[in-house]
Amino acid sequence: MTDDKKDGGITEPVEEKKADIKEKVEEKSADQKIEAKETEKQEEVKKEVKKETEPKAEGNVKEAAPEEEKKEEEKIEKKKNRMDIGNLNYYPEIRTDLPEIKPGDVLKMFYRVVEGGKERIQVFEGTVIAIKNSGIAKTITVRKTSFGISIERIFPLNSKLVQKIEVIKHSRVRRAKLYYLRKLKGKAARLKELR
Repeated sequence: MTDDKKDGGITEPVEEKKADIKEKVEEKSADQKIEAKETEKQEEVKKEVKKETEPKAEGNVKEAAPEEEKKEEEKIEKKKNRMDIGNLNYYPEIRTDLPEIKPGDVLKMFYRVVEGGKERIQVFEGTVIAIKNSGIAKTITVRKTSFGISIERIFPLNSKLVQKIEVIKHSRVRRAKLYYLRKLKGKAARLKELR
């Protein structure tokens, strides 16, 4: 440490920085004052325009009431629309032709695949190990094992590319996500069928 700092004295560069900071703060406050004056002028102009456009009759009080009622009705409609967003009937894209799917079900997914301008339906048969999201974004993860190699595929349920879904069997499971099946092979990965 230098002797100046020990004595509590302030060095010159620090004083210069403080002066610069004060100048910047003063500039900002001046800018804010100018903006506040401009907004006040705009509000005054708006009020004058409203006064000029309103009819100068005694019926002003009577006409104001229906306008307020219209505004209240609009607010109520907006609230209803917000509530409808949580409602599945609000989305016209949500499919209603899908079967009830639970984790552990064995499904046949008929998925439309477009390759080079040609369309074909690809069948993917496997076990549902996860169901995620809700509403229009609902997806299922289907896992199958073919020739010793396990494959997982995520299908968006409300996609128009999903042609149809067939539930082959329901299995008895005690979990919502069956990720433990990833570690198991062969007979150990079997699930008990519900009857």
